Amino acid sequence: MVVKVATAVEIVDGISFRLRTDQIIILDGLTVPPKNSEKEKKAMAALSELVFKKKVSYESHSIDTFGRSKSQVNLEDGTDVNKKMTEFLAKL
Repeated sequence: MVVKVATAVEIVDGISFRLRTDQIIILDGLTVPPKNSEKEKKAMAALSELVFKKKVSYESHSIDTFGRSKSQVNLEDGTDVNKKMTEFLAKL
């Protein structure tokens, strides 16, 4: 698989974000909190803190029916975003 690098420019929900390339990335292996819930708001804030306006590297595992990429995501410093968000969501 090919690892790509791009900048996160919008948080879509608690487990996905849009890249400057307009691609939407879903953190592979995570389940989105219920829409418009406190858990979703907290997850969106945590994801924003991790990736918003930062360069991320991502490796796409699959593309869903809406063209979103289910991916493993890391920050430039090596931080595993999928792992960090899995741990955060488990505490909610």
